[in-house]
Amino acid sequence: MKKNIVSIIAFMVTLIMLSCEKPLNTYDSKDSIYFNDAARLPLFSGDIIKDSTIVSFSLAKSQDSVVNMVVSTTGAKSAQDRPYKLTVNTFSTAKEGVHFEILNKSFSIKKNQLKDTVRIKFLRKADMQTNTFLLSFDLLENENFITGMNNKVTNQTTGKKISYINYRWYINDIIKKPARWLDTYLGTFTRKKLFLMVDVLNIDPAYLDASVSVAEMVAYAKYMQRYLNDQKLQGNTILEDDGSIMIMGPSVQ
Repeated sequence: MKKNIVSIIAFMVTLIMLSCEKPLNTYDSKDSIYFNDAARLPLFSGDIIKDSTIVSFSLAKSQDSVVNMVVSTTGAKSAQDRPYKLTVNTFSTAKEGVHFEILNKSFSIKKNQLKDTVRIKFLRKADMQTNTFLLSFDLLENENFITGMNNKVTNQTTGKKISYINYRWYINDIIKKPARWLDTYLGTFTRKKLFLMVDVLNIDPAYLDASVSVAEMVAYAKYMQRYLNDQKLQGNTILEDDGSIMIMGPSVQ
């Protein structure tokens, strides 16, 4: 009996040793690629995590705008460059070479990095004054990355989601009335009047939206009315697009 017990113990020890030699299963998967703005942690209270951005030229002086779109990856850094696949979605209405240009020559997560920056130049065009154009990007899987991070539900009630692999840009030049524009001094708001003021006064239209004081506005309005009067005396009456004579507000007449 004692001999049988010894044999059993020896057999069990052999099984344990063999099981220890069996290789352990390890996690083996490609890293995921995603748009950084959609998956990053909020930096402060009220910080909005987003998968789209509006670019408006309406109160800008420039004729183009360069923006950055950051692409990130999960996992560890690599000792070599890792190309990723970025495509323009077919639902896009913005046209490359007309409304935008992609400044990057190639797309890759550089060695020892976990992020890459895509630089996009938006071009201000006349058709943006009446239309909002969509530029939509998709991240696709390739030999280096998967798209394991697809989306996240941000509202359980409505089911609203934010996408990690699709990012949208909405571009327009649809003019808006600056927030601090006062008709009593500046008169009826029109696009033509706003940009005449920008040229004559050499001011940034965004300044009229956020920072201009009432005293400055009065001074601007008086100066512009004198300018309009002088132009009229010189035989160059400035008209609005509807054919009416451009004037400033009643308080500066």
